[in-house]
Amino acid sequence: MSQGIREGFRRKRLPPFPGIAAVFGPGLIWAGLSQGSGELIWWPYMVAKYGAVFLGWLFIFAFLQYWYNQEIGRYTVATGEGILTGIYRVNIAAGWIAFIMIVMVYSWVGGYAGASASALHGITGFPPGWDAPSAQRLWSVIIILASFILIVLGPVAYKVIEVVESFAALASFIGMLAVALISPDVAKYAPEFFAGFTQFQWPPFEGWDPADEATWITLIAYTGAGGVWNLAYSYWIREKGFGQARHVGRVTSPLTGRAEPIPEVGYDFEPDEEAAREWRRWINWLWTDNLIGVLLNAFTIIITSLLTFSILRPRGLEISKDFNLVLTQGEWFASLWGEAGRIAMLLLGFFFLFDVFIVAGDLYSRFVSDLSYTVLRGSKGVFTRLIAIVALPVLILSIAADLATGTPLEAIATPTYLTSVGVVIVYLIAILWIIDRSVSTGWEYQRIYYSVWIVFTLMAIAQVFLKSPGGLIILTGLVNGIGMAFLMTVLIILTWSILPRIHGAGRLVRQHPVHLVIEILIAIAFWLVAAWFIAKRLGII
Repeated sequence: MSQGIREGFRRKRLPPFPGIAAVFGPGLIWAGLSQGSGELIWWPYMVAKYGAVFLGWLFIFAFLQYWYNQEIGRYTVATGEGILTGIYRVNIAAGWIAFIMIVMVYSWVGGYAGASASALHGITGFPPGWDAPSAQRLWSVIIILASFILIVLGPVAYKVIEVVESFAALASFIGMLAVALISPDVAKYAPEFFAGFTQFQWPPFEGWDPADEATWITLIAYTGAGGVWNLAYSYWIREKGFGQARHVGRVTSPLTGRAEPIPEVGYDFEPDEEAAREWRRWINWLWTDNLIGVLLNAFTIIITSLLTFSILRPRGLEISKDFNLVLTQGEWFASLWGEAGRIAMLLLGFFFLFDVFIVAGDLYSRFVSDLSYTVLRGSKGVFTRLIAIVALPVLILSIAADLATGTPLEAIATPTYLTSVGVVIVYLIAILWIIDRSVSTGWEYQRIYYSVWIVFTLMAIAQVFLKSPGGLIILTGLVNGIGMAFLMTVLIILTWSILPRIHGAGRLVRQHPVHLVIEILIAIAFWLVAAWFIAKRLGII
């Protein structure tokens, strides 16, 4: 099943760095993706509940991801390949573990559409006379279908994502910054809030709720996109044409775009003087682009947390731990501008969460396309093996997570639960069938990508009317938390050891030894946090 991954790189000269204007964007997009979870939901929730006693960790958590992103990007700049292909080049088992993580994270993402739907219903009150759950379901379906239409009609898929994410990132940041600068409540509480950046308390805090342990590890993983979400950075710099990715075509619409050739494998280059000079220019820009994303994301967290600390917490407003928090956060703007401010915040909340949904569909389609088009290309009869390797572990782990968290067997046997699990099974079978057909008959990358989008869209619509399987949701958080440790370790092996050995430029594309030491320490930190969380959940500590 791994025939395609044995193929080495083709060779082309490393393109010259074209200037900042030509390659600006992926870092900003990454910040936009990151803003839809930790920044809007988890940090405000924890600050509202516990105050500022742990804010000193914020920049530390954020910059853990800086180095993680850099090695994700390094591989794509050096080869033009997506990072999932690189993980399979390290080890087939590592590749399958990563892909199982991806499937678990993207198997139940309708919640993002539902969250943005709650914001739209709050703004419009449409349809009149409908109860909130029914109205939100209607808006969810509209949002899901609109996402698919945008992707299909946009001539270049990446351009759709770039426009949506850039608008979401900048509008949200600027809008909330404006409120923070002119709000008298913020001015009153800002000194106490910023004093929190000298505090590094670790749970348990005063009044600590053990139920928030999972939220705490989520802060660490999601101070940024988090876990497998960060792998998106590879595909955005690939589509933007960083380094050797300039030799790789983009995904274009079958209706409005012009097909661009996408090779099965990437490209290396000779390490001559000119290539060495251009490599340094590309990597220096990668550091900068990555920094733009991490800093914008960190400053957004500061603003959302400051608004919560100054406006919501003093009023004792009940803070939700789910996506309905955006309804409460309407008070950020309402404190200044009344109903008009509340609607403005709900509109920003809509973009905060809608962009995550459309990005999820784009990323999942790219992951599956990479697996089919490169890793498994030319394989025959892989469907049954994929069921064993991918589908069964996802289902078994999901049910095991439910049982481990106290869900009784009789609850698992209910029609509601079984229907939700059944939908996931159908979804997995459909995706695995696409993989099987595409590798056995030689589908083009574009066809795989849009086929997955169709299944993803249908699955999301089905989720609107179903109760999410709790185990799968639990696993999503665990995967992104523990996945940071696993994937950081794999990336270190890939960029320090494997890549220089199989790439024509050799050691030129390897990170500096000092950077390696930093990355190893970060991997150790991720593993320690994962071990702490698992031990807490098992009652060992």
